[in-house]
Amino acid sequence: MGLFSLECAIVGQVESTFAVKIDDGQMIGELKEVIKAETATISCDARDLQLFPAKTIDGKWLLSSMEDAKKLKKGETTALIEALTHKDRELQGEDPIADFFADTETQKAEEMHVLVVVPEEITSLESKMKRRRLLADEDAPDYWMVAIDDEQVTALPLTCEDLRKHLQRALRVKVPISDESFQLIREYNTTGECTSTYDKLFEPVPRRAISDGASIVGGSFVDPLFCGCSGFVSKATYHFLWDSLIAVLFKRISNGTYLRYRNESSSIDLGRPDLCYYCKYSDVCIFRGAEKASGQMQVPLKELCDKLVWKYDAASYIFGYAAVGLKVCLVIIRKDEMTERGAKVETIETYDLSDLHSRLQFFLAMLNLLTLFRPVLKLIEPLGIPEYGNIIAGNGVKISLAEDCVVKTYGFDPIDTFGRFGPFDPYGITSGSVIWNLRKVHHLMKKGSVPNVVELRKTSMKKKHVILSPLGRPVAPKNVHQLLTALRDILKALVAMHAIKIMHRDLRWPNVLKYQDKGDKWFLIDFDDAALSPASKVNHLRAETHAPEVLLSSHTVKVDIWSVGYLLRTSNIRNLPAKLITMKEKCLQENPMQRPTAVSLLKSIEELLGVDSAHTNAP
Repeated sequence: MGLFSLECAIVGQVESTFAVKIDDGQMIGELKEVIKAETATISCDARDLQLFPAKTIDGKWLLSSMEDAKKLKKGETTALIEALTHKDRELQGEDPIADFFADTETQKAEEMHVLVVVPEEITSLESKMKRRRLLADEDAPDYWMVAIDDEQVTALPLTCEDLRKHLQRALRVKVPISDESFQLIREYNTTGECTSTYDKLFEPVPRRAISDGASIVGGSFVDPLFCGCSGFVSKATYHFLWDSLIAVLFKRISNGTYLRYRNESSSIDLGRPDLCYYCKYSDVCIFRGAEKASGQMQVPLKELCDKLVWKYDAASYIFGYAAVGLKVCLVIIRKDEMTERGAKVETIETYDLSDLHSRLQFFLAMLNLLTLFRPVLKLIEPLGIPEYGNIIAGNGVKISLAEDCVVKTYGFDPIDTFGRFGPFDPYGITSGSVIWNLRKVHHLMKKGSVPNVVELRKTSMKKKHVILSPLGRPVAPKNVHQLLTALRDILKALVAMHAIKIMHRDLRWPNVLKYQDKGDKWFLIDFDDAALSPASKVNHLRAETHAPEVLLSSHTVKVDIWSVGYLLRTSNIRNLPAKLITMKEKCLQENPMQRPTAVSLLKSIEELLGVDSAHTNAP
């Protein structure tokens, strides 16, 4: 076996050339792994890399002395580079390396051999030209915001020092500045300390007229409105300042959303950050804040990670800030390897919002930080629910998602404590009756050691809420094996519940969640409609999604068996095995007495899992 030394370059990235060594007997797929290992900051999986031979149509390698190669090193894409990276030229993972690079054994020092395209850089020529036209049109309103939001970062900084350099870099497209803001900076900048940051951030010459967006954003940092009062002040005193320089800035540029929790006690009780920012179409709180009006910075820094449960998959970190009055500390939050699912905070930089120069540095840092959000989010599996968010269910129940629990608030008593009529309740059910029923059902399930069900941690008749845990993921089974494991866990719960005469009565996929940290393991939630068997008919459940006898007459635990059939009927798995189709038909029989029991169903599912496992592990 021989050893190839290949010169590689990442397309679209500045100064990204490097050399790798690989045996001539290996495959292209293995070359991807070597490249990934050599450039560890690439955020995508190695198999997702696209490799192309840097060989021209006449069979010659691209030379570093060529004009196209020089532009390639500057991060530019020329017509030749686009031709060399055409999809028809992509090297396939199963291709032998020797078939393409045999002539590198007598290589010249200036040859380039492999062009690397990472997924974030794969864009159509049309979108590239559109971006170029946009950036060229400096009269377009807020073109600089689009340029920041559109920037593709392919190699994530690994350390705090790398992140600090990224946040301090000059913007590729500078922010226009008004005459008024320019004059304020010039008056302050008598010693020249702002000059370097100004040059990285703003256009060199002020404009007489700039867009409202640029005026508002720039003005917030150059001449912010904040209270300089002395003595005791509350967190609310600083909310406008913190929001305008952080959340509103992010929202204006990237069109995301943010949530602020102003009730300090409830924020602490639920483990929620004071501020949560979400990128567009994302349910992950990628940037969060902990704030105090006064005191030591260590207090909010500790709050950022104290109650956090790490659920961010392959991401090395997420982002956040700690604020104490006018001091703001930017941080990354990493998984704490010393704990199972804990987190730790690492400081990037601290800024003083009372000082103009520090505010400008903070402005530059926040704009550069925005370019990292999407690359990090690509490494995180969607949660399926808005992290720390609030959901209003169809029956008016408010569901508040905390760090490791869920708070359900029932606000539909017909008459409140002052004797006034409350919100309309279509079902005629009071919050008190629901909470009392939940207490009874969960007490019996705990006493009966029912597995795979949500736990009732606390109730409050006064506040009309219950607190339940854990917080799961609403992820439907993706294949037959996951469907079988989900049914196994559901049926284990039903076997134990039915043994003590408890029936769920609302068993649907929205009420089956996946544990966040236990692999393919599932549990039941939402026992609001649970009851002891037998029970009288109800009027508020839907005929389409529930056993027919629920709405017509007295019913027993057999309604849950019908629901198992309904789960099979509504799963996303196509081409169900014949035995599961038969099971579905038996469960959905109209006559409850002809439906199987949870015990027999569990036995059948476990047998199918055994067969499935044997096939999976077969050589």
